[in-house]
Amino acid sequence: MAEDVRALIAEAAALNLFTPQGAFEVHCSYCHARLDARGDCATCGLIGRPASELERRAQTDADGTAKLLRTAIDKRKSFKPVGARGEKAQER
Repeated sequence: MAEDVRALIAEAAALNLFTPQGAFEVHCSYCHARLDARGDCATCGLIGRPASELERRAQTDADGTAKLLRTAIDKRKSFKPVGARGEKAQER
């Protein structure tokens, strides 16, 4: 299970999901949605904690950490920014 968590951490790092947030920040730096109490973004999957913290957490709760990482990765992969190319607004 530890190898699975390490692979998920590597994939999350490749997607730039680890962006530690300051205590005063309330909006995501990636999509500008509101962050939850831990600094995570429910919209785009950004994780507001460093990867080292999740590695420590995986030692005691590998299943919970893997679930958190899988969810964040899936959110980032399915996230489509508003106004992305191909979604041109009609002008009158």
